[in-house]
Amino acid sequence: MPIAVDVAILLPAAARAIAERLNAGFEDAPDTGFRFDGSHHPHVTLSQHFVARGRLAEVRRRVGDVLARFDPFEAHVTGARAGRTSQVLTVEASTPLQQLHEQLMDTLRRHEVAGGVDAFQSDAAPARPADAAWVTGFRERSSYARYDPHVTIGIGPRPISTAPFHFPVAEAALCRLGRFCTCRDRLASWRL
Repeated sequence: MPIAVDVAILLPAAARAIAERLNAGFEDAPDTGFRFDGSHHPHVTLSQHFVARGRLAEVRRRVGDVLARFDPFEAHVTGARAGRTSQVLTVEASTPLQQLHEQLMDTLRRHEVAGGVDAFQSDAAPARPADAAWVTGFRERSSYARYDPHVTIGIGPRPISTAPFHFPVAEAALCRLGRFCTCRDRLASWRL
């Protein structure tokens, strides 16, 4: 059985506080949004995949091998913009961020399997077909030259704004994806 996963940069405390403050202005009903909490982590996606649950230990090991090659670096939030259905903080696509993304995509290519909504964590409203389509199309539509690093803040048309800021990239995690492709349960985490 497949599981939907996200390899993600987790935000440190100060950046997380900004994301949580902005997220608090959005509706959090299960069918229309989410609230950052102990199982909804603000993050910058590095890669998303459906992988076989039985191969999760190998996926963890391979992600850890890639992350071990990187030292901590700075990320720069340049502002905010509207996504297709969400409001996001834009993150500058720096050289180390792009390299980390590409190495993870290369490494996990052979572990990708087909998946659907049943591969997502569902403790409230289930994942949407759009969530499964996003993960299925991530490699073709959102990676390599099309990689668009960002932090999803909320679902809906309410615009957000923030002053630019930097944060240290020092922690990454392998998370199970939930509704709206949120990072839910941490399956593993690493310090850079």
